[in-house]
Amino acid sequence: MKAAALKTLLSFSCAALAAIPGGLLRAANGPAQLPEARAAVPGAAPAPAGDEAAAIRAHHLKRLNARLTVAPATLEKSCRYESDIATAPPLNRVALTFDDGPTPDGTEHILAVLRKYNISATFFMIGEKAKRYPELVAKVRAAGHGVIANHSWNHPNFHDILPAAQADEVLRDDALFTDKGPKLFRYPYGNSTCETNDLLREHGYKIAGWHIDSCDWAYDKNGAIDVREAISCGVPAQYRADYVGHVIAAARARKGGIILMHEIHPNTLSRLDTIVDGLLAAGFVFGTITDVDFAPSLR
Repeated sequence: MKAAALKTLLSFSCAALAAIPGGLLRAANGPAQLPEARAAVPGAAPAPAGDEAAAIRAHHLKRLNARLTVAPATLEKSCRYESDIATAPPLNRVALTFDDGPTPDGTEHILAVLRKYNISATFFMIGEKAKRYPELVAKVRAAGHGVIANHSWNHPNFHDILPAAQADEVLRDDALFTDKGPKLFRYPYGNSTCETNDLLREHGYKIAGWHIDSCDWAYDKNGAIDVREAISCGVPAQYRADYVGHVIAAARARKGGIILMHEIHPNTLSRLDTIVDGLLAAGFVFGTITDVDFAPSLR
Protein backbone atom coordinates (compact mmCIF):
# COMPACT_ATOMS: atom_id res chain seq x y z
CA MET A 1 0.00 0.00 0.00
CA LYS A 2 1.29 3.45 -0.81
CA ALA A 3 2.25 5.69 2.10
CA ALA A 4 -0.48 8.17 1.20
CA ALA A 5 -3.15 5.45 1.26
CA LEU A 6 -1.97 4.18 4.63
CA LYS A 7 -1.96 7.74 5.92
CA THR A 8 -5.60 8.10 4.87
CA LEU A 9 -6.55 4.99 6.82
CA LEU A 10 -4.67 6.18 9.89
CA SER A 11 -6.39 9.56 9.73
CA PHE A 12 -9.61 8.05 11.07
CA SER A 13 -10.21 8.78 14.74
CA CYS A 14 -9.01 6.50 17.52
CA ALA A 15 -12.61 6.23 18.66
CA ALA A 16 -13.61 4.82 15.28
CA LEU A 17 -10.79 2.30 15.37
CA ALA A 18 -11.90 1.21 18.81
CA ALA A 19 -15.31 0.36 17.35
CA ILE A 20 -13.83 -2.62 15.50
CA PRO A 21 -14.85 -5.72 17.45
CA GLY A 22 -12.56 -8.12 19.16
CA GLY A 23 -9.62 -5.78 19.52
CA LEU A 24 -8.55 -6.58 15.98
CA LEU A 25 -6.44 -3.47 15.65
CA ARG A 26 -4.32 -4.26 18.65
CA ALA A 27 -1.23 -2.33 19.62
CA ALA A 28 1.87 -3.87 18.10
CA ASN A 29 4.62 -5.23 20.33
CA GLY A 30 6.95 -5.97 17.46
CA PRO A 31 6.02 -7.69 14.17
CA ALA A 32 2.97 -9.95 14.32
CA GLN A 33 3.32 -13.56 13.29
CA LEU A 34 1.64 -14.71 10.09
CA PRO A 35 -0.57 -17.83 10.34
CA GLU A 36 0.28 -21.05 8.58
CA ALA A 37 -1.95 -22.39 5.83
CA ARG A 38 -4.56 -24.96 6.78
CA ALA A 39 -5.82 -27.90 4.78
CA ALA A 40 -8.56 -27.26 2.23
CA VAL A 41 -12.12 -28.45 2.71
CA PRO A 42 -12.79 -30.76 -0.27
CA GLY A 43 -15.80 -29.96 -2.43
CA ALA A 44 -16.66 -26.68 -0.71
CA ALA A 45 -19.11 -24.60 -2.74
CA PRO A 46 -18.81 -20.83 -3.22
CA ALA A 47 -20.45 -18.93 -0.37
CA PRO A 48 -23.73 -17.06 -0.94
CA ALA A 49 -23.53 -13.27 -1.21
CA GLY A 50 -24.33 -12.58 2.44
CA ASP A 51 -21.68 -14.99 3.69
CA GLU A 52 -19.25 -13.66 1.09
CA ALA A 53 -19.73 -10.10 2.35
CA ALA A 54 -18.93 -11.26 5.86
CA ALA A 55 -15.81 -13.03 4.61
CA ILE A 56 -14.62 -9.96 2.70
CA ARG A 57 -15.23 -7.84 5.79
CA ALA A 58 -13.03 -10.13 7.86
CA HIS A 59 -10.26 -10.12 5.26
CA HIS A 60 -10.32 -6.33 4.93
CA LEU A 61 -9.86 -5.97 8.66
CA LYS A 62 -7.10 -8.60 8.75
CA ARG A 63 -5.32 -6.80 5.94
CA LEU A 64 -5.54 -3.46 7.74
CA ASN A 65 -4.34 -5.11 10.94
CA ALA A 66 -1.38 -6.63 9.09
CA ARG A 67 -0.46 -3.30 7.54
CA LEU A 68 -0.44 -1.69 10.99
CA THR A 69 1.26 -4.43 12.99
CA VAL A 70 3.47 -6.54 10.70
CA ALA A 71 6.84 -5.31 9.49
CA PRO A 72 6.69 -4.41 5.75
CA ALA A 73 9.64 -6.69 5.01
CA THR A 74 7.77 -9.62 6.58
CA LEU A 75 4.71 -8.97 4.44
CA GLU A 76 6.80 -8.66 1.30
CA LYS A 77 8.68 -11.87 2.04
CA SER A 78 5.41 -13.75 2.59
CA CYS A 79 3.89 -12.52 -0.75
CA ARG A 80 0.54 -12.12 1.01
CA TYR A 81 -0.81 -9.06 -0.79
CA GLU A 82 0.32 -9.29 -4.39
CA SER A 83 -3.03 -7.80 -5.45
CA ASP A 84 -2.21 -4.40 -3.94
CA ILE A 85 -1.09 -2.26 -6.89
CA ALA A 86 1.40 0.47 -6.07
CA THR A 87 2.05 1.26 -9.76
CA ALA A 88 0.23 4.40 -10.89
CA PRO A 89 -2.53 3.75 -13.43
CA PRO A 90 -2.57 5.37 -16.86
CA LEU A 91 -3.75 8.94 -16.40
CA ASN A 92 -7.55 9.30 -16.33
CA ARG A 93 -8.08 5.79 -17.67
CA VAL A 94 -10.29 3.28 -15.86
CA ALA A 95 -10.90 -0.42 -16.38
CA LEU A 96 -13.94 -2.20 -14.95
CA THR A 97 -13.54 -5.69 -13.51
CA PHE A 98 -16.26 -7.93 -12.12
CA ASP A 99 -15.56 -10.82 -9.74
CA ASP A 100 -17.47 -13.86 -8.53
CA GLY A 101 -19.68 -14.59 -11.54
CA PRO A 102 -21.23 -15.73 -13.63
CA THR A 103 -24.63 -15.22 -12.02
CA PRO A 104 -28.08 -15.50 -13.62
CA ASP A 105 -29.22 -12.17 -12.17
CA GLY A 106 -25.99 -10.25 -12.54
CA THR A 107 -24.11 -11.17 -15.69
CA GLU A 108 -26.74 -10.20 -18.25
CA HIS A 109 -27.53 -6.94 -16.42
CA ILE A 110 -23.85 -5.96 -16.45
CA LEU A 111 -23.60 -6.86 -20.14
CA ALA A 112 -26.58 -4.62 -20.90
CA VAL A 113 -24.99 -1.63 -19.15
CA LEU A 114 -21.67 -2.20 -20.91
CA ARG A 115 -23.49 -2.47 -24.24
CA LYS A 116 -25.35 0.80 -23.57
CA TYR A 117 -22.06 2.69 -23.17
CA ASN A 118 -20.08 0.61 -25.70
CA ILE A 119 -17.38 -0.25 -23.18
CA SER A 120 -15.62 -3.48 -22.29
CA ALA A 121 -14.76 -5.12 -18.99
CA THR A 122 -12.95 -8.13 -17.60
CA PHE A 123 -14.91 -10.84 -15.80
CA PHE A 124 -13.03 -12.84 -13.13
CA MET A 125 -15.14 -15.95 -12.93
CA ILE A 126 -15.34 -18.73 -10.36
CA GLY A 127 -14.82 -22.05 -12.11
CA GLU A 128 -17.59 -23.91 -10.33
CA LYS A 129 -20.09 -21.24 -11.39
CA ALA A 130 -18.79 -21.09 -14.95
CA LYS A 131 -19.28 -24.84 -15.26
CA ARG A 132 -22.82 -24.46 -13.88
CA TYR A 133 -23.72 -21.58 -16.25
CA PRO A 134 -21.82 -22.15 -19.53
CA GLU A 135 -24.46 -20.15 -21.41
CA LEU A 136 -23.53 -17.04 -19.43
CA VAL A 137 -19.84 -17.53 -20.17
CA ALA A 138 -20.78 -17.78 -23.85
CA LYS A 139 -22.82 -14.56 -23.65
CA VAL A 140 -19.90 -12.67 -22.14
CA ARG A 141 -17.65 -13.86 -24.97
CA ALA A 142 -20.31 -13.15 -27.62
CA ALA A 143 -20.61 -9.58 -26.33
CA GLY A 144 -16.95 -9.01 -27.14
CA HIS A 145 -15.52 -9.39 -23.65
CA GLY A 146 -12.98 -11.92 -24.81
CA VAL A 147 -10.93 -11.94 -21.63
CA ILE A 148 -12.69 -14.13 -19.11
CA ALA A 149 -10.25 -14.51 -16.28
CA ASN A 150 -9.51 -17.09 -13.61
CA HIS A 151 -10.76 -16.36 -10.07
CA SER A 152 -10.13 -19.89 -8.72
CA TRP A 153 -12.42 -22.91 -8.75
CA ASN A 154 -14.54 -22.15 -5.68
CA HIS A 155 -13.12 -19.00 -4.08
CA PRO A 156 -11.24 -20.12 -0.96
CA ASN A 157 -8.87 -17.96 1.03
CA PHE A 158 -5.44 -18.98 -0.28
CA HIS A 159 -3.93 -18.03 3.08
CA ASP A 160 -5.90 -20.88 4.66
CA ILE A 161 -5.19 -23.77 2.28
CA LEU A 162 -2.07 -25.74 1.50
CA PRO A 163 -0.03 -25.20 -1.70
CA ALA A 164 -1.35 -28.36 -3.36
CA ALA A 165 -4.93 -27.20 -2.84
CA GLN A 166 -4.02 -23.75 -4.12
CA ALA A 167 -2.61 -25.28 -7.30
CA ASP A 168 -5.79 -27.29 -7.80
CA GLU A 169 -7.90 -24.12 -7.44
CA VAL A 170 -5.89 -22.48 -10.22
CA LEU A 171 -5.41 -25.35 -12.64
CA ARG A 172 -8.97 -26.71 -12.57
CA ASP A 173 -10.00 -23.39 -14.15
CA ASP A 174 -7.25 -23.38 -16.75
CA ALA A 175 -9.21 -25.11 -19.51
CA LEU A 176 -12.35 -23.07 -18.83
CA PHE A 177 -10.90 -19.60 -19.13
CA THR A 178 -7.64 -19.63 -21.05
CA ASP A 179 -8.60 -20.93 -24.47
CA LYS A 180 -7.91 -17.52 -25.97
CA GLY A 181 -6.42 -14.19 -25.01
CA PRO A 182 -4.09 -13.35 -22.13
CA LYS A 183 -4.10 -15.48 -19.00
CA LEU A 184 -5.12 -13.47 -15.95
CA PHE A 185 -5.66 -14.58 -12.37
CA ARG A 186 -7.14 -12.68 -9.46
CA TYR A 187 -6.79 -14.10 -5.98
CA PRO A 188 -9.95 -14.47 -3.92
CA TYR A 189 -9.93 -11.61 -1.39
CA GLY A 190 -6.62 -10.52 -2.95
CA ASN A 191 -4.86 -12.97 -0.63
CA SER A 192 -1.79 -14.29 -2.44
CA THR A 193 1.00 -16.75 -1.60
CA CYS A 194 4.55 -17.16 -2.85
CA GLU A 195 3.87 -20.75 -3.98
CA THR A 196 0.90 -19.79 -6.15
CA ASN A 197 2.65 -16.69 -7.49
CA ASP A 198 5.37 -19.04 -8.78
CA LEU A 199 2.81 -21.50 -10.17
CA LEU A 200 0.92 -18.74 -12.00
CA ARG A 201 4.04 -17.43 -13.66
CA GLU A 202 5.11 -20.94 -14.66
CA HIS A 203 1.74 -21.31 -16.46
CA GLY A 204 1.93 -17.93 -18.18
CA TYR A 205 -0.51 -16.01 -15.98
CA LYS A 206 -0.41 -12.37 -14.97
CA ILE A 207 -1.75 -11.52 -11.51
CA ALA A 208 -4.45 -8.85 -11.62
CA GLY A 209 -5.14 -6.74 -8.57
CA TRP A 210 -6.92 -3.40 -8.37
CA HIS A 211 -6.30 0.28 -7.76
CA ILE A 212 -9.85 1.07 -6.63
CA ASP A 213 -11.96 -1.15 -4.39
CA SER A 214 -15.60 -0.21 -4.89
CA CYS A 215 -16.43 -1.91 -1.56
CA ASP A 216 -19.79 -2.82 -3.06
CA TRP A 217 -20.02 -5.63 -0.50
CA ALA A 218 -19.90 -3.15 2.40
CA TYR A 219 -22.68 -0.78 1.36
CA ASP A 220 -26.12 -1.89 2.52
CA LYS A 221 -29.32 -1.95 0.47
CA ASN A 222 -29.86 1.74 1.23
CA GLY A 223 -26.44 2.65 -0.11
CA ALA A 224 -24.81 3.33 3.27
CA ILE A 225 -21.67 1.96 4.91
CA ASP A 226 -21.02 1.80 8.64
CA VAL A 227 -17.94 3.19 10.32
CA ARG A 228 -16.10 -0.14 10.62
CA GLU A 229 -16.36 -0.97 6.93
CA ALA A 230 -15.61 2.67 6.06
CA ILE A 231 -12.33 2.35 7.96
CA SER A 232 -11.32 -0.89 6.27
CA CYS A 233 -12.33 0.45 2.83
CA GLY A 234 -10.84 3.92 3.29
CA VAL A 235 -14.19 5.64 2.66
CA PRO A 236 -14.25 9.27 3.89
CA ALA A 237 -17.19 10.41 6.00
CA GLN A 238 -18.83 12.37 3.16
CA TYR A 239 -19.28 9.19 1.11
CA ARG A 240 -20.61 6.87 3.82
CA ALA A 241 -24.11 7.24 2.38
CA ASP A 242 -23.01 7.62 -1.24
CA TYR A 243 -21.71 4.47 -2.93
CA VAL A 244 -21.52 6.09 -6.36
CA GLY A 245 -19.72 9.12 -4.94
CA HIS A 246 -17.18 6.86 -3.22
CA VAL A 247 -16.28 5.04 -6.44
CA ILE A 248 -15.94 8.24 -8.47
CA ALA A 249 -13.97 10.00 -5.71
CA ALA A 250 -11.62 7.03 -5.43
CA ALA A 251 -11.05 7.14 -9.19
CA ARG A 252 -10.30 10.86 -8.96
CA ALA A 253 -7.90 10.28 -6.07
CA ARG A 254 -5.93 7.67 -8.02
CA LYS A 255 -6.38 9.55 -11.34
CA GLY A 256 -7.80 6.39 -12.86
CA GLY A 257 -7.16 2.70 -12.37
CA ILE A 258 -8.52 -0.83 -12.28
CA ILE A 259 -11.86 -0.88 -10.44
CA LEU A 260 -12.89 -3.94 -8.42
CA MET A 261 -16.61 -4.82 -8.39
CA HIS A 262 -18.59 -7.99 -7.73
CA GLU A 263 -21.51 -9.47 -9.63
CA ILE A 264 -23.04 -10.82 -6.45
CA HIS A 265 -23.51 -7.55 -4.58
CA PRO A 266 -26.64 -5.49 -5.31
CA ASN A 267 -25.06 -2.04 -5.21
CA THR A 268 -22.95 -2.82 -8.24
CA LEU A 269 -25.96 -4.06 -10.17
CA SER A 270 -28.30 -1.24 -9.17
CA ARG A 271 -25.80 1.62 -9.53
CA LEU A 272 -23.48 0.48 -12.31
CA ASP A 273 -25.20 2.64 -14.93
CA THR A 274 -24.89 5.71 -12.69
CA ILE A 275 -21.23 4.96 -11.91
CA VAL A 276 -20.30 4.61 -15.58
CA ASP A 277 -22.17 7.81 -16.43
CA GLY A 278 -20.48 9.63 -13.55
CA LEU A 279 -17.00 8.46 -14.52
CA LEU A 280 -17.56 9.59 -18.10
CA ALA A 281 -18.83 12.97 -16.87
CA ALA A 282 -15.68 13.27 -14.73
CA GLY A 283 -13.54 12.90 -17.82
CA PHE A 284 -12.39 9.29 -17.46
CA VAL A 285 -11.81 7.10 -20.50
CA PHE A 286 -12.70 3.41 -20.27
CA GLY A 287 -10.30 0.70 -21.33
CA THR A 288 -9.55 -2.86 -20.23
CA ILE A 289 -6.76 -4.25 -18.11
CA THR A 290 -5.31 -5.99 -21.15
CA ASP A 291 -4.63 -2.63 -22.83
CA VAL A 292 -0.92 -1.90 -23.16
CA ASP A 293 -1.06 1.10 -20.84
CA PHE A 294 -2.38 -1.07 -18.00
CA ALA A 295 0.41 -3.65 -18.45
CA PRO A 296 2.63 -2.13 -15.70
CA SER A 297 -0.24 -2.68 -13.22
CA LEU A 298 -0.22 -6.45 -13.75
CA ARG A 299 2.25 -8.63 -11.85
